[in-house]
Amino acid sequence: MSKEKIFGVVGCGWLGLSMAQKWIKEDMSVLGTTTTKEKIKSLEAEGIIAYLLENKQDEKDLKWLKQVDVLLLNIPPSGLKEEYANLMLKIAKQIKTDAKIIFISSTSVYANNNKEVTEESELEETRKNSAYIINAEQSLLDFAKERLSIIRMSGLVGKERNPAKYMQGRNVSGGNEPVNLIHLEDCMGIIDHIINNSIWGEIFNASTQEHPSKKEYYTYAAKQLNIDPPVFNDKSQSYKTINSDKLIKKFGYTFKYADPFDFPIEIS
Repeated sequence: MSKEKIFGVVGCGWLGLSMAQKWIKEDMSVLGTTTTKEKIKSLEAEGIIAYLLENKQDEKDLKWLKQVDVLLLNIPPSGLKEEYANLMLKIAKQIKTDAKIIFISSTSVYANNNKEVTEESELEETRKNSAYIINAEQSLLDFAKERLSIIRMSGLVGKERNPAKYMQGRNVSGGNEPVNLIHLEDCMGIIDHIINNSIWGEIFNASTQEHPSKKEYYTYAAKQLNIDPPVFNDKSQSYKTINSDKLIKKFGYTFKYADPFDFPIEIS
């Protein structure tokens, strides 16, 4: 990466802050956003030039985006709902005409049709928040075209996020269905891989290549944490298996953790 690049991170949460910290360690300039005034100082302490982002953002308060060479759009739709796509597009329209965008999407855009899904698979709008994400993807594609790449992330694991903790002792259906997960280090690795190799105008699935069953993985992860595993009943659930071959075979990304059983155990 050129040291002249200025990175914008819209959404300095779990993934966005980790990415910003990595770039700062590499002597990059990072501009980032938060939705709470209280977090401005903590971002500045990390070396991030911080800005407040509000749902009803006035365009004049987004002028700082003109400085950005690569924009990481990384905020969830949950608090914005119908306004999500509008805000993503408003932000994207503020950057320079030659600046690039990475939009962090989700594999929740695919239906649970008991099949393997690729980037060409049909999208499904009825699942929670999926319609907002699909609308945002399309709005950004229509606007940015070849300057945009989209990463549809699977379930995120790492740095204080161990899914076994949230399922501790719960009664869970669908124990035989596959998990679709990705570790934080690979989330970050894929973002850098796209930027370093100038891979633009593409959509990628991002998930481990191996997909153990829920029962196998969560029982193992709970044991590593020394907590009660979930209790799995025999009731089946619809599922999907995320295929990341495009990222691996066509664009040369090598996963650090290709199997969830290889994830480092995060104890916090």
